[in-house]
Amino acid sequence: MMVSIIGRSATTALLAISTRRNLLLSSSTLASLAIVATPFSSSSAFPAPPISTSTQQPHRGASHRSKTTSTIISDSTTSSSSVACAASTTADENTMSDTNELSTGYLNAEDAAALDVELMSKPGFSLEQLMELAGLSVAEAVYDVANDGDGEKKKKKHVLLVCGPGNNGGDGLVAARHLVNFGFDSTIVYPKRSTKEHFINLVKQCEDMNIPILDEIPMEEDEYDVIVDAIFGFSFRGTAPREPFATAIANMVELQQRNESLVMISVDVPSGWDVDGGDLTGTGFNPDVLISLTAPKLSSKKFTGRHFVGGRFLPPGLAEKYGIRMPPYPGKSQVMEI
Repeated sequence: MMVSIIGRSATTALLAISTRRNLLLSSSTLASLAIVATPFSSSSAFPAPPISTSTQQPHRGASHRSKTTSTIISDSTTSSSSVACAASTTADENTMSDTNELSTGYLNAEDAAALDVELMSKPGFSLEQLMELAGLSVAEAVYDVANDGDGEKKKKKHVLLVCGPGNNGGDGLVAARHLVNFGFDSTIVYPKRSTKEHFINLVKQCEDMNIPILDEIPMEEDEYDVIVDAIFGFSFRGTAPREPFATAIANMVELQQRNESLVMISVDVPSGWDVDGGDLTGTGFNPDVLISLTAPKLSSKKFTGRHFVGGRFLPPGLAEKYGIRMPPYPGKSQVMEI
């Protein structure tokens, strides 16, 4: 919905509203945003403009672009002469504001797990399908971030992917393979391998691409341009990470502090963070980039770096059910920065 003030005098304000065809306004929607035209006076009867509360992202690594994540708060009043207008903020709307801010909604841990189950209900997606699409999204975001600022002559990048035994780690294994096809060098750290057939197949696919697979992070080397954290996903709760992953997280923190040009990227949720509450156990792990899959998780509200959303497979019906939406991915892209 686009809202524009087309006229304002000392006493009145007219509001012009252009809505998409078939946009339905409910009582809950009307309550979400009211824009009021009342006699203007020194007592501020005219509604105050929206206030943007923003967090500026840090600059780090490969010439990171400055991005701002904002929450818009509307302060308005009502009266018998008010003209009430509404902007839907539910999942049936898919719009960006004039400041290029994008609302996708958030998933808590319980809903993220339930959505995953529904996606893979039969008939539906298979785990292999979703993991391949998610891993491709991760690889595309890594490619974009790693090549920022290189101009036409892009030097070959070396990416270290630290993978856990679950689905998040599977996304990392898929991403490693795609990154090699994108022209990068990939190295995998896989401290605790899964014994499930699909993960065994993913490892074999990486081995066939001549991707080295290590048991622990090589701390003596500083040759990596990017580290991808794919240890824990949305199933992790706010307890102290167990070994060997506690050491892996501590090693990533150390490498990040030691090498200012290194770009640290987390898949879906920074490892060690509670899915809903963030870094509750004090790991001190703060990646530079977050790639949320399907939709951002609640903990991403506490994240201040560059933020991508990937996983271009969410059916509209499920998006509406869980109060989220896919971003308007451009063209054939599998990932979008928000």
